[in-house]
Amino acid sequence: MAIFPTLILGLAAGLALLAAGYLFGIRKDLQARESLRTLNRIFARDLARYRERPTVLQSDDGDLRSMLKNILAPLVQRERLTMDLSNLDAGLGQNRDIAAVLDQIADKGNFSSVLLSDDQGWRVALSSAATDPDRLTATAALLLVLSDRIGRDGAPAPISLVVHDSANTTTLCRLFTVGSQRMTLTAVATGSHLTPLAIDPALAKIHKMLLKREPAAALPVAGAKEPVL
Repeated sequence: MAIFPTLILGLAAGLALLAAGYLFGIRKDLQARESLRTLNRIFARDLARYRERPTVLQSDDGDLRSMLKNILAPLVQRERLTMDLSNLDAGLGQNRDIAAVLDQIADKGNFSSVLLSDDQGWRVALSSAATDPDRLTATAALLLVLSDRIGRDGAPAPISLVVHDSANTTTLCRLFTVGSQRMTLTAVATGSHLTPLAIDPALAKIHKMLLKREPAAALPVAGAKEPVL
C-alpha cells in the first residue's frame, strides 16, 4: 500500500515538471515574438529612413547648387560683360561711330547712360538714351581732379572712380590716355555693383577709333555745353 502514494507523488511531480516546462516554453515564445516585433519595427523605421534619404540628398543638393549659383553669379556676369565689350562693332565714319559704339556698350552692359569726355570737360560722345549728362561730366571731372591731386610728386594716381548713390545707381568713371590727351569713359548702371575696371574691355576699341579721327573731329560734339570743372 505504501507504493501507491509514492506513484501518485511521482506522477504529480512529473506533471508539475511538464507544466513548468510548458509555461517556460510559452514565456520563451512570447519573448521571441516580442523580440521579433521589435526587430520588425526597427527594420521598418530604417527602411523608411533609407527611402527618405534620396529626397533629403536631392534637397541638400538643390540648396548647394542654389548657393553656388548665387556666389558665382557676379563672376559669370563679369565674364559675360568682358566678352561682350571686347567685341564691339566700330562701323564706318568718325563721331557718329563713336556714339554708336557707346550705344553698344550701353546695350551690352545694361547701362542707362554712357559718356565719353576729354580732360577739358567737353563731351565727345554720348549714348542715345543717356540722361543727366551734366552730372556725368561732373563725375568725370571729379576723377580728373582726384588723379591730379593724389598723383602729385610721383604718387600712384587713381584711374577709376566708382560712385554708388542712395537710389542704388552706380556710376563708373574710367580714365585713359589717347596720345597725350586724357579721356574719360563714364557708365551708369542701376542695381549693379560695377568693379573699377568693368568697362576696360571697351577702351581698346575707343582708343583705336580716337587715334584715327581727323583733327576737325577732335572738336566737342555739336550742342555740347561749356566744360564742367
